[in-house]
Order: sequence, then structure tokens, then C-alpha cells
Amino acid sequence: MEQIINNSDNRPSVVAVGNFDGVHKGHQLVFSHTLKIAATENLYSVALTFSPHPRNFFNTACPVKMITDDDYKRELILSLGIEKVFFQKFDKEFASLDSEAFVLYLKNTFSCKAIVCGENFRFGKGAAYGTDDLSAVCEKYGMKLHVVPVDPYVNSSAVRAFLEQGNPSAAAELLGRPYSISSSVFYGKQLGTKIGFPTMNQKLFDGSVVPKFGVYAGFVEIDGKQFKCIVNIGYRPTVNSDISDVDAETHIFDFSGDLYGKTVRVYIVEFIREERKFKNPIELSEQIKSDCCFVTESDFCNLKSMQNQQ
Repeated sequence: MEQIINNSDNRPSVVAVGNFDGVHKGHQLVFSHTLKIAATENLYSVALTFSPHPRNFFNTACPVKMITDDDYKRELILSLGIEKVFFQKFDKEFASLDSEAFVLYLKNTFSCKAIVCGENFRFGKGAAYGTDDLSAVCEKYGMKLHVVPVDPYVNSSAVRAFLEQGNPSAAAELLGRPYSISSSVFYGKQLGTKIGFPTMNQKLFDGSVVPKFGVYAGFVEIDGKQFKCIVNIGYRPTVNSDISDVDAETHIFDFSGDLYGKTVRVYIVEFIREERKFKNPIELSEQIKSDCCFVTESDFCNLKSMQNQQ
């Protein structure tokens, strides 16, 4: 993760500012506006975001669960055409900045000529400052503030809620792409292999939103190819009693190969059923067969068409 020191090449820039968790359609509008300004005014396009999430800094007892980790957030923002993504460490000193200090920070750090944010952007201690405060200070220092109207229904909280309710298709509508999990594949207990359905095991990243426990239809991307899969998210109650031992177990169709130690991205497309405890491995195996048939016979698992929503 990159901590800002300064904009070493001193290029005049337009800076998009926000938390950008999920990089959903509302965030994408902010970045689209940023790129238009960059092209029109010959400015360097920059995204400034924060780590940790400001709400988590102020409320460690009840942290916000993240949709995207910092690496994936950067990857998504860069894929939209933004030239540079910076993560500012959100600490007591930064949290205490007033509106003038915040604008001067952007001006001095990035040679910032223009700021872009959503209309609900707030900052400072207790989120005391908003776009009206920014606008007044920007005018004082010869900078421009561009406030992008946002759809109140497109927000990170709604994405989290849909995922926690087991509704990844509704989350995808807001994200402009399917929700996904990506982490290193680790060795499990090989129980899936024993009942005829080998799986790859992955942990959700620390602080991640946890989708509703259950079985999902989805896709994986391996070496540039897409494969249908079923994904169980939860603690596997048939073979495990530790409810804190949550991971994602994915059975990939029409694939054979060694994925241990590799990082694989799994896209969650549709909820199939809730996770439940079976009487024995045979009963579990029969249910997995049924889940697999449901996925292979359905046509809703079309990752390319969902990605085209962006």
C-alpha cells in the first residue's frame, strides 16, 4: 500500500477524493468525471482514498466490513483509466484537518488544480465538513471543486446489505460487476475429494464483508480462462463445529490442475441454498450433485455479460 509523501513530478492534477469501497457505479461516475476534466484541462488524474476506512478509525468496536481490499480497490480504479491511486493513512492527525488544511494538503501534495467528489462526501473530525466548505476554500486558492450527483440507492452500505442477505445479483447491479473473492488457495482436509467433489479453499481477506452463509453459483478465472463453479461460504457444519472457521470452498467444473498457493479470483453470481448440516458425507454428496446440476443447467452464470454492466 502506498503512503503519500509528495507528487514527485509536480504535475498539475485533478484529484478524485473518497473512500471508494467497492468501486461501485456511483464511484465510477466520480472517476468518469475526473477523467473528463483531466482530458479537457490537461491534468494528471489521481484518486485519493484512505486506509483504514475513517469509520473504522473512529469506531474500532464496530468496524465497517469492506467490499474490496486495498489491492483490488487500486486495481479496479486503475482499470477505469485513473493514472495514480494513493492511499492516505487515516490517523488522528489527518482526521483533525479542517477544510482549509485539507485543501492545502491536496494543493501541496499533488499540485492539485481541481477536486472531484460525490455530493455526500464529508471529512474532518466528526465528519464536520462537506462540499460547501470545500467549495469556499477552493475558490480562495484558485482551485475548482466538481461535485458529482449521486444516486442515493447506489452506495457501499447497500452492497454490503445485499451480500449479507444472500443477494449477489442485486449487489452486482450496484457494483457493475459480480462480487468476487480472491486469495491464496490453501490445503484443506481433502474431504471434498473423498466424496468426489474436490474443492479449493480460500479465506476471505481480514475485515471483509461476509456474504450470507450458503452455496452460490459462480465463475473462476484461471490463466485467463473462465470456468463455472459452485462456492460454499461458511464454516461447513457437516464436518466442522467451529463457527469462527469461515472460508470459501469452490468446486470448479471441467477443470483439473494444482492451484495450491496460487491466488484465484472467484466471482459469486447467484445464491442457490443456505448452508446446513447433513447427517453424513453421503447425504452431503447427493446434495452437491443436485447443486452442480442446477448450475450446469442454468444460463444465469454469464460473467462477461455482467461485466459489461460497467
